[in-house]
Amino acid sequence: MTLSLPEGTTLAATGSFARREMTPRSDLDFILIHPAGMELDEEEISQLWYPIWDAKYHLDYSIRTPEECANIAHRDPTAGFSQLDLAFIQGDEGLFSLTRSQIVRNWRVAVSRHFDSFIESAIARWRRSGSVAMMTNPEIKNGRGGLRDLQLLHALALGQLSDEPDLGAERELLLDVRTLLHVHSRRHRDVLAPEFAADVAHDLGYEDRYGLTSDIVKAAISISNALEQALATARGVVGKRSSSTTRKPLDVDVVDVGGEVTLSRRPDLNDPALVLRVAAASARTGHPVAEGTWERLTQTPPMPERWSAAAADDFFAILSSPEQTPRIILDMDRHGLWERFVPEWGHIRGRMPRERTHTHTIDFHSINTVVRCAENRTLVGRPDLLLLAALFHDMGKGYGRPHEQVGAEMVTKMAAKLRLHLADRSRVQTIVAEHTTLARLAASADPHADSTRDAVLDATHYDLLTLQILKVLAEADAKSTGPGVWTPRVAQAIEIMVKGASDALAPQASSRPMVSAPTDVGLRIDEEESCITVHWRGSYQREVVRVLALIYALGWNIQAARMVRRGDGGYSAEFDCRPAHETLEAAADEVRFIQSYKSGVYSTLPGIQGGPTTAMFATGGVFVVRTVDRRSALGHLLSRLPDVEWLTMANPGATMIVKTSLRGNPPRQAVVRNVTEVLVNG
Repeated sequence: MTLSLPEGTTLAATGSFARREMTPRSDLDFILIHPAGMELDEEEISQLWYPIWDAKYHLDYSIRTPEECANIAHRDPTAGFSQLDLAFIQGDEGLFSLTRSQIVRNWRVAVSRHFDSFIESAIARWRRSGSVAMMTNPEIKNGRGGLRDLQLLHALALGQLSDEPDLGAERELLLDVRTLLHVHSRRHRDVLAPEFAADVAHDLGYEDRYGLTSDIVKAAISISNALEQALATARGVVGKRSSSTTRKPLDVDVVDVGGEVTLSRRPDLNDPALVLRVAAASARTGHPVAEGTWERLTQTPPMPERWSAAAADDFFAILSSPEQTPRIILDMDRHGLWERFVPEWGHIRGRMPRERTHTHTIDFHSINTVVRCAENRTLVGRPDLLLLAALFHDMGKGYGRPHEQVGAEMVTKMAAKLRLHLADRSRVQTIVAEHTTLARLAASADPHADSTRDAVLDATHYDLLTLQILKVLAEADAKSTGPGVWTPRVAQAIEIMVKGASDALAPQASSRPMVSAPTDVGLRIDEEESCITVHWRGSYQREVVRVLALIYALGWNIQAARMVRRGDGGYSAEFDCRPAHETLEAAADEVRFIQSYKSGVYSTLPGIQGGPTTAMFATGGVFVVRTVDRRSALGHLLSRLPDVEWLTMANPGATMIVKTSLRGNPPRQAVVRNVTEVLVNG
């Protein structure tokens, strides 16, 4: 086909035609380029495209000058991205070369200047389309690890932000799959559904669709890994071009450098828990881990059979961030680090579920379930058990035995590593073993029947906490499985069953804690728990802000707290803390701590970020607050509480849980409003 172009113009292509990725259902994207100031005859231009339309192609065309093409890349990197594959078709080659050079030059400036927003558009695409490696119905073009990410790699290389790796084999496979998918579906389709996968697999010489899926997963992982490395390199290049960066300590041997989590200058690479501290810091701050840091962390030794309490806290912090948990787990897995802590992961990585209701591979379904549980972890009394059960609930699939039984065995071993008490090990074992029970009963039993209530009680061993966690996990599991699994009917049935079982169980009473504070302020060190206990005595409740302000100023994390009102009207408290910026021995300098406290320099609480919070009065008048654990949250809570008789605080699963008995009879609605306001809004 030959087109009659106006003299002095050039015809260029973008899109699949330019990349030589045309399929039978692809569109044509052309740009007619003319010099600035040239007047084009509209009638002549309209006649130009008839041979293409007569050939039954769908054409999308535009008419621009070289400057207009270049300005698009300069103004909006996302729009300019589509022009980077510009290819010559016919006409004035000099004009084409001028246009392309201007596009690339402006692109290099724009992508550095607007790097974050450009990458955000890619992240939004991944959220819409999912991961090619982890979806049972992968989106070959726009999914994470798909063809569009190959274009993104090319764009970063053109922007001189990273190198472009050789992924020719992966590109060829995905192109072949997409082309055959268009052939068999007879339309423009990029989602490889099972009904087409078998035919595509046969055409490509595979015995079945599972063999094809396995190779697609490998290709997508290779592309995704290459892109992660390219993005890490690009962030480093963009960061160096910007202003100088500072080093901010985050934890022992962990620092923030210019918005990236990295290691201190002389980290202890013989510390097996260093990996968890780095990952937990990334989860808490939302900052990515530098690529070189992951590589250095592969040199650390394996974890001992029983983990330290600090390591367990960091592990739960990794699971507790709805926004960051998927990225962190996938980054750790990409560097061979996640399986070091969860050795059962290798068996489900990329494994396709047999149930047609599932839209993701088992590993990604598990991550999604953890994310949904993290979003709702303030609804239960033990968020750590909820997150652990969510991670392991489908870990037992593919072993030839009921996966609930296998998973229960696995999670019990993990709970022992995390040093959970026997009662909690039993709970999490029960939750995984029975995680399908509520959905099964909702589908087959009368939710109002006494027999159904008794079946729920039997499954949860008459434990209210197990029942609460099982309810949240059942909803998260169903919503992470696929559309149409969590329906209004299922939700209503489970609500009725859980309420019936809850009404039959007596709530557990909370009691006044024991507090030992022999002096106004002092320290006790517990090497086995890797924590320092600060004891304090004061004349009135709000005076506790002074010691809390000092604790926060030192960078210590409060893991647990106990406070009581004494008979003389004063208050005593204990705070179990872990230093974040220095070793336990260096931090446990009682003389320094007492001098700092008495100096009065530290008397103001740092600001607090808002976060999900649940506040309510439980049976017996005990006020219970559950909120995302973060720096100074306890201090701000105490600043809004009326005087208390006693208070306890724990931090399971990166969630602060406070129980307190208030003095007198303060208006409950006002108490809930004041506490919620400061913790939700910050």
